Amino acid sequence: MNHGREFIVTEQHLKLLRHMYVGWQDCETGAPEIDPKRPYGNSDVPGDIHEILTGERNAELTREQEELYLALHRETDTVLQIVLRTGEAWPGRYVRPSEYDCDWRLAP
Repeated sequence: MNHGREFIVTEQHLKLLRHMYVGWQDCETGAPEIDPKRPYGNSDVPGDIHEILTGERNAELTREQEELYLALHRETDTVLQIVLRTGEAWPGRYVRPSEYDCDWRLAP
């Protein structure tokens, strides 16, 4: 997902990255992958996110909470790209030269 030239990384994003299930995909030469069905260990992605962020298990989530959590989850592609590019995992405002460039930098 393209997020333009600027993106705000939050503590919530970083918590989600720390809980992602990373495995190995043997296709072709192989590569690390995040399980798309169970990115946080279970198939209830909004419920997993709620537990990661609040510590509360098996909560009944509202539609609005589920939508908010899934939007946060979708943003992790940009956060992962920023973390891998910068070699650091810090909250803050990151910028890149163009929306098609992956040269993210922490903004001054």
